[in-house]
Formats: sequence, C-alpha cells, structure tokens
Amino acid sequence: MLSGTAEEIKKVSESITGQYLSGRKKIAVPKKRRKAKPVSIQIKGASENNLKNLDVKIPLGVFTCITGVSGSRKKYTCE
Repeated sequence: MLSGTAEEIKKVSESITGQYLSGRKKIAVPKKRRKAKPVSIQIKGASENNLKNLDVKIPLGVFTCITGVSGSRKKYTCE
C-alpha cells in the first residue's frame, strides 16, 4: 500500500498507479466508442448527506463513474 501526493506516487516505479499517473503506462482510447442506450436510470430528489434535492439520469450501455472527494461519505446501495 502506498500513500502520498500524486506527484510523490508518480516517482515510485513499482507502483502501477504511479506508472499511469506519470504516463509510463497508458490505456488507449478506442477509435470507436459505444453509444449510450436511449434509456437511463433516473434518480429524483436525492437528498442524503450533502445532496440537496438532486435529479440525475445515468445512461445505460456505457461505463459511468460517480466519484466524490475523500471524506464525502459516498454510499451506494443496490437492491
């Protein structure tokens, strides 16, 4: 396990994360990308933690990532 700033981690040659941060390793962007399906998951009125009545549509058929800053109490539940 490694800790430190992005600049510090970039310098650690054994770190896979550092290799990507520094550009020594890369993931090629596909020439042709998938198109989102015309349907989505909809969340309406989300208001837990620091959310204030948020409405969002998450497209299906493509990779979607929802992130937040450290300590923002991210919690995901699937039923």
